[in-house]
Amino acid sequence: MRSSEKQGLASVSPWVLAAACGLLTIIITVFAVNNYRREKALMTDVLLERGATLIRFVTSGARASLMTALRENRISGHRLADHVHSILEHGSEHPGVHHITLMDTAGRILVSSDEESIGKVLDEETLLFIKTLELGKDEPGKFHYRMNDKDKTPSFQVAAFFRPIDRRRFVQRFPNHPMMMRGLPEIDQVLQLQYFILVELDLAQFNKAVKRQRLQIVVLSVVLLLVGIGGWLSILTLERLKGSQSRLSQVRAFRDSLITFLPVGLVATDNSGKIRLFNQFTEQICSVSEAEVLGQLPPKVLPRVISEPLSTRGQKDDGDNVYLKEVELFDGRGKPLILQLTALSVVDSKGDFAGRLLLIQDLSQVKRLQAEVRRNERMAALGKMAAGVAHELRNPLSSIKGLAVLLGSRFKKESSDYQTAHILTEEVDRLNRSISELLDYSRPHELQKKSCDLGEVISEALTLIRVDAEAAGVEIGAEFDAGYPEVAVDQDKIKQVFLNLFLNSIQAMESGGELRVVLDERAGRLRCRVSDTGCGLDAVSLAKVFDPYFTTKPQGTGLGLAMSAKIVEEHGGTITMASDPGKGTTVTVILS
Repeated sequence: MRSSEKQGLASVSPWVLAAACGLLTIIITVFAVNNYRREKALMTDVLLERGATLIRFVTSGARASLMTALRENRISGHRLADHVHSILEHGSEHPGVHHITLMDTAGRILVSSDEESIGKVLDEETLLFIKTLELGKDEPGKFHYRMNDKDKTPSFQVAAFFRPIDRRRFVQRFPNHPMMMRGLPEIDQVLQLQYFILVELDLAQFNKAVKRQRLQIVVLSVVLLLVGIGGWLSILTLERLKGSQSRLSQVRAFRDSLITFLPVGLVATDNSGKIRLFNQFTEQICSVSEAEVLGQLPPKVLPRVISEPLSTRGQKDDGDNVYLKEVELFDGRGKPLILQLTALSVVDSKGDFAGRLLLIQDLSQVKRLQAEVRRNERMAALGKMAAGVAHELRNPLSSIKGLAVLLGSRFKKESSDYQTAHILTEEVDRLNRSISELLDYSRPHELQKKSCDLGEVISEALTLIRVDAEAAGVEIGAEFDAGYPEVAVDQDKIKQVFLNLFLNSIQAMESGGELRVVLDERAGRLRCRVSDTGCGLDAVSLAKVFDPYFTTKPQGTGLGLAMSAKIVEEHGGTITMASDPGKGTTVTVILS
């Protein structure tokens, strides 16, 4: 092993090795410098923003206090310290703040959170830094900063020019101020005040971040160096592995086929027809484990619809017999699945037959969505037709009702003719109500959405049907998760949905039972499950349960669940129903 490594290194040109090392060094250096500069600039911006925030806090508080004094005719401008002293103390209480100082244009400290420095003059370097601010007096909101690392305690200084009250704005705001009207000199003194504010922050956090960045740069540089060395050794290793490529040609053929056809379920056989690859998705479909099928012939361990496409058709294949078919298969729980099977032969680089590959795609959800789309299309067409028919029927019904009322007025109330006319009027009214329901189903609703607690809406609906439930001998149980969010819905419409669901459940339990309502949150959406222990529905009725005018109740109109589904869909939610004949029904409503 060591001799082969030496031969590999000896075969490499020294110029190539030197170029690779130089390129790696340049990459590491550029990466380290850029990261160091970026971290330092970021920390500088953070400290500058912090200092600027404290300066804004002090200036706004001082202006507010001074304006209040001027508005109340109390001249205290020459005692600005009275207005800012407490503000400076509050600002300096923040962690990492050395002190906050207010000084005049000559650099004399008027007010400071460091009381020992009050009345003193700034040091020469800080004073020179403050003097540069005079050039920016006409730029309000301009902040300057510098690193003061020559003192025993390094600090970050942020300073800004401060004029407590702008004369022009004060005159515009208070044109009739008594002092302005009398032209008192005190007001001019107040309006001409000019100061500087200096905030000094601790650099310990800044230096700590810079040191941490330096350490990270060292670590990352070492990692990059190791990666480069590892890459170089990998190249040498790949050169020694060229002789083993022929042994991997069959695996490469399988890999290329998998990438090309993007399988969901995967079964592969070798050239002898035995199973060599069997993934987890196929285990769930066939209800058999991988250990039970590896090394076995497909017809012995797999369902016929799965094993048939894997049958070997000779030791060599022409590559044209691609098997594509949709089949139905029941999983281990008895649930029907619609599968699309794609099978093809695999050949190696020499053109020899290497085995068969079967790709399995579950189309059950796609088929259900297609059926739902077709149902929605039928419902849309039915709604349009219903709207047209209802519109055409209302006019003649109005005429019939008018004639029936007129006819009934010509007979005595005790006569059979009057009763006949009255029955005719009631039937016309009943037809008119049915037409109104049709129109209400066919036209889009304008939802009055507002954020609310869905649990309260459900509780109100349960209160309304509690008397009916007690009369039918039905027990009600409600379980609401804690901490679920509010949802924006039309409360009246959603309450109508749950009333329909609760009443249907009660009517399905003629001999009593239990109505259970569970509200929880799943993936950011609210889910409400309404379960009963009633008679349930068969598969045929379950497929039509949301269709208009489909009902299993003698007195039902068939529009309750259809309207409920329409309301939920208009809210962007979903409603589904699962039922077991003789055991009960569960309706799930999901809203977001």
